[in-house]
Amino acid sequence: MEIKVQMLHHSTDEPTKYMLQTVIDRKRKFERLKEKEKKLTLAFIAALLLVGLYLFFSFSKISIFSFSAAISFLVGETYHLFFILAVMSSYLYLLQIHKKSEKAEKEFHDLRCEIIQKSKELWPTNEKWESRQHVFQLMKREYDINLYHENK
Repeated sequence: MEIKVQMLHHSTDEPTKYMLQTVIDRKRKFERLKEKEKKLTLAFIAALLLVGLYLFFSFSKISIFSFSAAISFLVGETYHLFFILAVMSSYLYLLQIHKKSEKAEKEFHDLRCEIIQKSKELWPTNEKWESRQHVFQLMKREYDINLYHENK
């Protein structure tokens, strides 16, 4: 558990600390996946561009005019198929990471909204309700997690 979350001993109970820690972990997971998705997108575009340029210059040197000749050129060399397979598999992997990223964002947002909706139950007394402001400020300042409003 984060040290700053553990130090909230007077203002929050253990289940609330666990919820705060979980929302921090989910945000980090979402950010990791978003960063991975950006890198994979750039790698996919670079690979697609390189293979496209290679095929373009290869076709222009050979001056292939028929569709069947172009297909036989692609199938004739195994490394052509390898290039195409590598680009297709990187695209499929990018789609898989994108789905995971969307799922992680939804989980993070749902838990964040749950904390906001249950804040009256998590800080029931007036004294704890006043300390809630300190907890929300800490989460916003340290972890960039907005617990004031449900909108993203």
